[in-house]
Amino acid sequence: MTFYKILNRKFQTVFFFICLTSILGVLYYLFNNPSNGEKAPDFTTELVNGNNYSLPNSKGNYVILYFWGSWCGPCLRNAPKLVQLNEKYKSKTFGLESKLDIITIALEKKGEKWKKVVDKFGFKWEYQIVQYHNLVLSSSIANNYGVFNIPSTFLIDPTGNIVLSKTSFLEIEQYLDKIIIKL
Repeated sequence: MTFYKILNRKFQTVFFFICLTSILGVLYYLFNNPSNGEKAPDFTTELVNGNNYSLPNSKGNYVILYFWGSWCGPCLRNAPKLVQLNEKYKSKTFGLESKLDIITIALEKKGEKWKKVVDKFGFKWEYQIVQYHNLVLSSSIANNYGVFNIPSTFLIDPTGNIVLSKTSFLEIEQYLDKIIIKL
């Protein structure tokens, strides 16, 4: 008797739906993943300071969009580099008087641990967002950007198009260094 025949009918059904869901998830990821040159998906949400923020608020500026979590080891290892990028470019100007906005989206399950991380590393930029979900996939913003794991970083140009998708801080720095206006 084969393994499949031994399984009871309920387990077969559950196994089928798990496989189907996995396949659909992979297909969704492949086809709903905005790539370089595409318009960045718009979103509106509340910042940690209570103000509302919408991506078009940053139109005219370059945007680093960074998805992270206080429970994510690689995110914590990246935090100092993000702070360095902010320090390096916060007073710089890019073509056509563009500045750099950093938008961080902490994807948390519960609690206030994200505050300790923000304080520890010195996240001093205005646009900080925290969303509480059990799964990264549950965040509509992350979902619209095809983010299934974190950290995940995007660079958006002043017209709202994605320049670098799921990229590294090194690639962002190299890109920005090429377009910075030297005074």
